[in-house]
Parts: sequence; structure tokens; C-alpha cells
Amino acid sequence: RDGATLLLRVPRQSFWRLTPGDNLAYQIAAFERTAPSGKTPRLFGSIPPRPDLPFGALIVEEIIGRPPCLPADFVTLAEALLGVHSLPAPRDTAPLIDQSDPVRATIDLIHAQAAAIAEAEIAPRARAAIEEEMSWARHFAETSAGKAQPRTLVFTDTQPGNFVIGKDGSARCVDLEKAMYGAPAIDLAHLTIRPSIGWDPAVATRIGLADVADFYAAYLARAEARYREAVRQWLAPMRRLTWLRTITIFAKMKAEWRRGGWSGEDLEPAFRDHVLRHIARCHDADEIAAMRAEWLEGPGLEGLLA
Repeated sequence: RDGATLLLRVPRQSFWRLTPGDNLAYQIAAFERTAPSGKTPRLFGSIPPRPDLPFGALIVEEIIGRPPCLPADFVTLAEALLGVHSLPAPRDTAPLIDQSDPVRATIDLIHAQAAAIAEAEIAPRARAAIEEEMSWARHFAETSAGKAQPRTLVFTDTQPGNFVIGKDGSARCVDLEKAMYGAPAIDLAHLTIRPSIGWDPAVATRIGLADVADFYAAYLARAEARYREAVRQWLAPMRRLTWLRTITIFAKMKAEWRRGGWSGEDLEPAFRDHVLRHIARCHDADEIAAMRAEWLEGPGLEGLLA
């Protein structure tokens, strides 16, 4: 239709634990709300839940292209994020989640996930570092309480493997399951922290803080001045918080794997094995220290963007 190749997107579960009908409505809204940006696949229709499709299905445009190459594609990825972050929010944001306090919501999630740390059997030095970060997060929540930060339509799950670079060179996000109204600084962080960059083997690489700063600079340079100044002060602390959110959800996944609650049967065996190795690497004390050095040593992101 309209020259597009169509793809059937079939949900197998609800990340938000919604009923099948509500989950389908949520995903339809995510595609419809992000569509004006031109940075997501077009939605052409849906199939309601039925016995052979328990969660229904979405009929969407297939984006033909390649995985991002980092850091070379950081500019077009920054443009994709800003395209969605710049969209005006409707008066009624339902059915999408609307976080009135992204810091509090993120810290609550971190604490819920951190309950699995002991069961995940993380080594003592790594666990101590995570606990230090959680102590910082609690302090940050107290000192930032009541301070407004920009809230926009966001993807939430912006690991680079969720983007496709089209033939025209532009990036499009193809996974909208977790779209909501929240902190755009989290989207920027999640795309560039080490645990995210290593998640998808088709994208996995190593980048330096200078590359990360270039990505943020590209985003800010293209943003409207008032928004740019409002979001800048939140970039570094929300990046630190997003890393902690990711590390603790990895602990939850690892604990579920150990108790047999998650078998990984819905993943290709090679990808499942990669995920398990990646989670273990992200919980390595030296890897954690390397990530924390970004904000504990040297100028950090704030210094490079000054």
C-alpha cells in the first residue's frame, strides 16, 4: 500500500501487563502518536485478538535498511529522537503512560528490580558499586524533588538495535511497545550507555565518551533554544539513573533465568546466549567501574558539553 512493503507485527505478551485488547490499543496509539515525526514505521491496520493471535497484530510498514553503525550514525539517531521528542503532547495522553515525575518513577522501578540482586549472585565488588549508585539515586531524588524537567513523547527502549537506517540514510525506531510520555533525557541515555550498545550483536561495539558527547551535541544543536536549555541540566544525572535502571533489570532477568522463570525460548538460541553473556559482562566489577568512571572521574558528559 502506498508503495510500502507491509509487515505483520505480532505481540506475544504485554510489557505493561495489559489485557490483550488494551495492549493492542496501546501499541496502536504509540504508532499513531509517533507517526507525524516520520521517524517510525507507518501503521496501516490491526487485527483484533483471536484464538490464533491471542494479542492480535499490527499491520505496519517494513523499514528496509541496515542496523546502525556506531558512532558513525549518531547524528541520524539523534535526529530520530528529536523528531519524536519535538511532537506536541495532546491534552489527553491516554492510553499511553504519562509520568508526571520521571525521576521518582525511575527510582521506584530501580528499587523493584534491585530486589533480585541477591538472587542474581552478583560478585561482592560489583554489588557494592551498584549499592553505591543506588545511594546516589536516593540522594538525587531528594535534591531534585519538585524541579521540573522536560516531558515529551519518548520511546523508552532506545537500545540501538531497535533502529533501522533506511536507504535514505535516516533512522527509524521500529519498536514502539514501551512508548510513553516521560523524560527525553532517558531516551538519549539509553541509546548510548554501554549495556545498551552491547545488547544487539548486530550493533555491538565500543565507543568513547567523546563519541557520546558528540551524539548529545548533535541532538542539542538541532533542538529549539528554550527546550535545549531546559533539558541540558538533566542529561548527565538521568544518564546515570538510566544506567542503574538497566543494570538492575539485568539482575532481575538473571535471577529469573536462575530460577527457571525465563527460559529464553522466545529468542533465537545464538541471541539468547549472547544476551546471557552480555548480562554477565555488564555485572562484572571492572565493567561497572569503567562505566562509573564517566561520572566519577574527569570532566564527564557535563564537562564535554560545556
